[in-house]
This record gives sequence, C-alpha cells and structure tokens, in this order.
Amino acid sequence: MSSVCDNLERFVDGELLPVDAENFRHHLARCGACESRMKELLALELLADDALNGPAPERAGARPSWRSRSWLMVVPLALAAGLAALVLVPRSESASAAPELWLADAATRPLELRLTHPGADGYRPYQVMRSGAGPKPQALALRELARLEEAADHRGIASAFLLRGDLAQASAFLDKLPPSPDLDTDRAALALQQDEPEKALVLLERALKARPRHAQALWNQALALQRLGLSLRAAESFEQVAKLGERGWSDEAARRAQALRSAAEQERQDWKGMRQDCQRMVDGGAPLTSAQAEALPGMARVCLYNALRAAASPERVESLRPLAATLDRREDGTHLEDAVRRTARRDFSARTPLAQEYARLTRGEVRGPALESLLTRLREAQQEDLLLGALAYADPRQFPDEYRALALETRDPWFALLAEERQARAEARADAPQRARERLQAAVKACAASGKQAYRCMLMQRELGLVMARLHRPVDARASFLAALRAARDSREWGSVRNLLQDLGQVARTQGDLVLARAYVEELLLQTPEGCADSEVALTSLALAHHRALDFAGAREFLDRAVQCSQKPSMARLALLADLARTPFRKPGDARLLEQGLGALRDSGTQDGGDLALLRHIEGRFYLEQDAGRGQTLLRQALADASKLPAANVSARKARVYSYTSLILDAGRTGALEQGLALFAEEHAMPSPERCVLGVTVDDERTLVVARDADGRLLGHHDTGRKAPLEGAEGLVPEAVVKALRACPSVDVLARPPVQGRAGLLPSDIAWSYRVGGLTAAPRANAKARRLIVTDVLAPESLHLPVLRAWNPAHDTGEGLTLLRGAEATPPRVLTAMRGATEVQVHAHGIIDPTVADASVLVLSPEAQGGRFALTTGDLKGQRLRGRPVVLLAACYAGHTSAYLHENFGLPLAFIEAGARAVLAATQEIPDDEAHAFFEPVLARIREGVPAAVALRDERQAWLRRSASTWVQQVLLFE
Repeated sequence: MSSVCDNLERFVDGELLPVDAENFRHHLARCGACESRMKELLALELLADDALNGPAPERAGARPSWRSRSWLMVVPLALAAGLAALVLVPRSESASAAPELWLADAATRPLELRLTHPGADGYRPYQVMRSGAGPKPQALALRELARLEEAADHRGIASAFLLRGDLAQASAFLDKLPPSPDLDTDRAALALQQDEPEKALVLLERALKARPRHAQALWNQALALQRLGLSLRAAESFEQVAKLGERGWSDEAARRAQALRSAAEQERQDWKGMRQDCQRMVDGGAPLTSAQAEALPGMARVCLYNALRAAASPERVESLRPLAATLDRREDGTHLEDAVRRTARRDFSARTPLAQEYARLTRGEVRGPALESLLTRLREAQQEDLLLGALAYADPRQFPDEYRALALETRDPWFALLAEERQARAEARADAPQRARERLQAAVKACAASGKQAYRCMLMQRELGLVMARLHRPVDARASFLAALRAARDSREWGSVRNLLQDLGQVARTQGDLVLARAYVEELLLQTPEGCADSEVALTSLALAHHRALDFAGAREFLDRAVQCSQKPSMARLALLADLARTPFRKPGDARLLEQGLGALRDSGTQDGGDLALLRHIEGRFYLEQDAGRGQTLLRQALADASKLPAANVSARKARVYSYTSLILDAGRTGALEQGLALFAEEHAMPSPERCVLGVTVDDERTLVVARDADGRLLGHHDTGRKAPLEGAEGLVPEAVVKALRACPSVDVLARPPVQGRAGLLPSDIAWSYRVGGLTAAPRANAKARRLIVTDVLAPESLHLPVLRAWNPAHDTGEGLTLLRGAEATPPRVLTAMRGATEVQVHAHGIIDPTVADASVLVLSPEAQGGRFALTTGDLKGQRLRGRPVVLLAACYAGHTSAYLHENFGLPLAFIEAGARAVLAATQEIPDDEAHAFFEPVLARIREGVPAAVALRDERQAWLRRSASTWVQQVLLFE
C-alpha cells in the first residue's frame, strides 16, 4: 500500500479534514488494497456493535457509532453498495426500511417536490429556512442501504440519495430502472433539483399520458410550471392533486393553487386598472398617484408623455409636475420635469386643437389618411413634441430620419433608446434583419451598462428576440425573450409578460418542444378569461403545436376557435389551413378563408419579398390537393420568387424548401418516382444521378423514399401513416430498398430536413454519405497538401472537462503540417488556419449546450480577452475554406444537428457550406483512447484516393470485427 493508505483508519473513524477526506475518497475508488482492508474494518466494527448492543432495543434517538460516520456520505457509489452487500448481514429486525433512510423523523420535509417510493412520499409540511440553507444531510445508514440493494430496490436507493442532495448517485440508480410513469416522475424530480424545469415538464407529460391521476407527477408538474412562471397552469395541476384526497398533500395543494391564482389575479387587475387610469389621465382625468408610479414606472412614464401632449392648457400641464418629479427621482434625472417646463411655455391657442386630436390618436380613433393629415398639421404648427409622439403610431419605415432627429433633440435617454428600437424595427421590416440585430445588441449592451430605463431596455430585449426569431436563430431568440421576461416580471408588467409568453411559445414550437409550447400558450389563454379577442394568436399557436404533434383533430379545433376570435388573418393560420387541406379535417369554407387571408396580407404592405413568396407557397400547397396543375404552377412561382432574393432572407429559404417538399411528396403520392428523384437533385443543384442514389423526405405524417440501385433501376416507397413526429432514422428506409442498394460501391443520400444528419439511416456495412449542396470542384491533383491539426486544447476550467490524451507528433509529422495546440488553439486562430488547409483535424471536446447554439459546439482554448472558447456554426458563416479540405471533427457530438422544418443546423453542414468537400463527425460520444486508432486509417485511405464513404465503411467494419466498441457506427460522412 502507498503512504496514502495509512489514512484509511482515520478516514473510517471520521478524523480527516473535509478536504483530506474528499481526496481519500477518490483514492479509495482506485485502490484494491484499501478496499479490502476497509471491508475488514467494517466487519470488525459491526461485530463490536452487535456485541455491545445485542438484540435489546436501542435508546430512543441513539444510533450505533458506525451509522453516524460522515464518511458514509462520501464513499464512492459502486464501493458503498458493494461494501453494504458484502459486509452487512441482515439481522432479525423488520424487513421494512428505517424511517431515517427517508429522513421521515424530521418535522418538515427536505424537498418541495415528491418522489414515488412509498417510504419517501410520506406527507410532512415543507419549510424553507430563512438562511437559504437546508438542514445538514444525514448520513446514509449502510445497513439499510444493504437491504435495499439486496431487494434490488434501486428506486428506493435513488430516492435516499436524492433526499440528501446527491444527484449524481440518484441518477445512477435511476438508470437501472425499466421505463415507467414512476421512473419518469422521479427523473423529473431530479431535473427539478438540477434547475431544469423544461426537461421535467417533458418527462411528466409522458408520465401523465400513461397515468393521468398520478399524484406525484401532477405535483411535480405543478412545481415545474411554477418555476417557469406559468402560475395558472401550475394552479390547475395543484387543483388536480387536491381532488385526489391524499392526507396532507391535498390540503397543501389546495392552498398553493389558491395562492397562485390570487397573486396572478391581483397582478392582472393592478396592470389593467393602471392602464385604465392612464388613459383617463391622458383624457384629462386625475394624474396617477405616486404609489402607481412606483408600482409600474414604465407604463406611468409612457402615459405621462401622452398626457403632456394631450394637455389643453398650461394649468393642466402643471398638474402633472408631481408625477414627473416622482418618475425623475427613480431615474436620478430631470428629463420629465424639463419636459413639463417646456410644454407649459407652449402657445396653447394654436396647440389645444392639435392636443385634442392627439388624445383621439391615443384612443385608436385616428388612422390612415387622418393620421397623415395630423402629421402634416403638426409639422406646419412646429409642435415638435406632438409630432414625435404621433410618428410613433406610423409605420417605423416611414420618416425614420425625422423621428430620430426629433428623439435625439429631446436629450432624453428614453427617446434615444426608442429611436434605436424603431430604427431596428424598420430595418427588420425592410429585409435588413442583420443590421437590426447589430443595432439592438449594441443598445441592449448599453442598457446593461447604464442600469437605467429598465422598461425601455426590457422592450429592446424583446425586440432583439423578435429579430433573432426572424433570422431563425431560436436559441438566441429564446435567450433574449427569457431575459425580457425576467425584467417584465420583476417590474410587474403583466401586458409585456403576456407578449413574451406568446413569443416563447412560438420559439418552443419552432424548436420542436411541443410540451413547452403548449404550456406557454395554455397559460396565455388562462390569463385572458374575459374574451377571445386577445387570444387569437395564442389559439393559432396551440393549433400549430397540435399539428406538429400530428393531432390534426386538435389542430382543427383550435384553428376554428382562432378564426371565431378574429377575422384578422395571420400567415401561420393560413399555413395551417393549407396543411389541413390534405386531411379529413378540411372544411368546405377553407378556400374562402384562405383567399380572404391571402388578399388581406398582400394588401397590407407589411410583407417583404420573402413573405410574399411564402404566401405564394401556401396558396400552392393548399390547391395542390384539389387542383394539381394549379398547385404545381403556384409552387413553381414561389420557387422563382424565392430565387431572386438573398440567401439571408429566412422567409425566402422557407418558401423554397417548403415548395420542394410539396412538389416531391406530390410526385411520390402519384407514383411519379422519376420526377420525385429529379426534384431531389434539382433542389441540390446537381444532375439527377443515374445510379446508387437515395432520396428521403419526411413531412408530418408523410414519407417518401426513392432510389436508383447499381443498375439504375428505380424503386421507392410512399406512405401517409406516421402517427408521431419523427424521432430517429432507423427503419425509415424499407428493407427492399436497402437490399437493392447493397450492390452499390457507395450511395449518395439526398436527405431533406428533418432526416438529414441523423445516424442509422442505412446499415453500417453500406458505404454511404449525406450529400449536402451541389457538386463542388475538388482540389487540383497537383495541389500541395496543407494539413491542420488542432489538439491539446486547454478547455475552460469552468466546464470541468477531463484532459484529453496528448497528441504524439512521432506518429503524424511531415511537410505542410500546421499544428495548433494548447493556448494557441483559440477559435479565431483555428478559423484563420483553416482557410487554406486541404485537411483539417480537430481533436477536442464537443458539447451540446442549447443555451449556446442550435447544434453542438467545439470546445477550444479560450481567448485571452473575453474568454471565448466555443467554435459554433455561427462562426463558420461567411468563412471560405479555399483548400476544399477533408475535415475530421474528432469531438463528441460534433455530428449532432438540430432539425427544423426548413433546414438543419450542425457543424458538418456549416463546414460544407464554408467550402469543405467532406466532413467526418460522430453524433455521440467518442472514447478518447480510441479516436486516433479509428480515424487515422480512414484519413490515410482518403489521402490515397479512396472515396471517403468507402474508406469509412471499410475501416468501420474492420473495427467492429476486432472490437466490441460500437461508437463507430455513429460516425457520419457529409460530402
């Protein structure tokens, strides 16, 4: 034994300092000698315990000394369970577990959530300590742990660890359980403890679908909804628990539900009451009180500006001074009192009629030509403050320079921010969303630095989210919306909270998180019980969520409710009408609704070129089911319109992809397989392959597979029987098609979103690759090889990632080799070095973090300034890899892609778009000690001129013959 082993007895006796005990715990997991000796010590101590205590009852509250040892909480999981099973012999005590295992002796319960194990679910009140820290965790009784292990009660062991906050050990034992509603519920409890309410919600949805009256699942669902800020949905779940009549739990559930409903209703009434008082003040009524201004300062400031503009006399202006002073004190300035003084000095003989007209404008009574006339009169009268306010009711694309000049002339930070917000909105509508993004990001950064104007900054953050959503960057959009939501809740801005719940629901639907999407939208509907006028968007979103879940009946129900609430059409509503046109839920009046909606949107003047192309697609998609010729013509027009627009236009990209989807699946439905395959190739901007090609597309309930085998024979499969959204690619290609393709040297797969980038589409013994984009020119035959290897990356310590094996240059040297290692391997330096390389190898960690990017990211060494370490798909946009390299991403999850309806996001796709001719990447974890041994022979054969798909297939099969490690089946090739 080493000298460290000398500490064993002190460790068992609990005499080591905490840091030394932690170090010894790690040593114990690796040292067989210490493990053996520890078993002996435990056996001796247990024998002594038996001799001293015998079978007589123990003193009340007393425990044998070995049960109170603190080291029992930190023994490595596998060793603890093993010691318990090997050393502890059951006595003649009751077979039921002791209450101390579940901490049931305490007067209050340690966790707010519920667990499914009967021993861990006894009711006790929940109490939060004002210090913020709970009671110190009690040691696990090893004898009781042994009993659970002997009974294979892994759920009980997991519950015991979870109650003590040992989440890693709890998770390890939950992994041993078969699928069940109880397992989903306990996993959701674990997710809640890890502050992942979204994950918990998905697990609980599945549990409740299997068992609707599952008490613990309903309770934990309420907690997850509450932590997401969805108070009324949480109250509904608590009320369902209350109806179950459980002792203790039902009463607490009823109290919690009532408290949530009362708080939500109070906030709603406060906000709506304030809004009514605001309008009354603008119309000449009593000014808002100081208490109202303190409660909702943002709304109060908006109303004060409007009240000053609508004031009909200097006396009325002066009556608003106390409110101005109150709001100025909050911002530590004098801008509002200065505005009062300026307005009071105006010539009211000329101003009063215009002020009265402005009051009508705030009530929505002045629109269209009347607004244009008012703007003209305000300019002529030189009433700049009234003009500034009136311009805010016009389209932001109108008079942008005039608005900005008037706003900055006030020297009020409120209007400076508002000018940036309106300019960004104008840029987004004028098909310049990237400029809008840059403008808003700078403004949000300035907001954070100043710490003032919280209301305007919250709205700016939301506007940034809307722009990110328009750019189809849902991760960034969600981050902005969540930041805005936190600010809105902190300031009790109920109206803004509603808007943001709607935004978050739409982003969740875009990301395919239908459970979260429904939760947000259902909360939105519960917040507006008085009528449906404000619910049209929420109902449409809920209809779309049901459609994405392939619940067409539910989609129809909510679509009809949305139509009844509002005749104002939306593009989303029209798209859903088009999708339902091919289902049994189509109705005779749908064509009229569609034509009316299309006409209204086209006449509104708010649609850019991409939006108009998308409307053309929707029209074609709808009529394709009734009049194929008309539908195909409209879809071709949509493609032509989209082709004229820049690639950055997201709506144009959607119109293009969706139109090809409709045309391809229509060809499959009618049996025109050759036409369908030609459309696959056309979309990829390549000639239609004559042999060894596979086209695959999935759209909701529909699937089309079309292929040519080695002899050029055409075969395919079309069906409309899908009952649930696509989860994986395995089994998607019928066995008859797979069999026909086996004779091919290699297969080009033309897969469309959301299939593209999924592992397992074809068996691993077939040479195949995902073909991305059109054909690209290969490097010149005599081009000099320039290889780039990124290795020995220094991952940020905050990520807690293990150090990867050092790269050994003795096995990989030669002319034309560039090596970036250690601190040099930062994202900017790697991007620069890639541009001229003909081969790129990145040996690093890969992580999936949905808060950072839509797809996986490569973990590189952090920059000295700013600490940026991640290489993302966004970093590759706009890059040009001139050497047309073969790229190896030897990082876990580097092949992971996020699938959306119109396109996929992922590092391999981004590298191909930047100019790589081939990318090798795995969708799962890669063992560090096996990566080089597998990938280097693949690359060596590619350098020799072997087709990449063949090289990958051959080396993979050779590996599987000699190794039990199967991760190589998850390695994909993109070309």
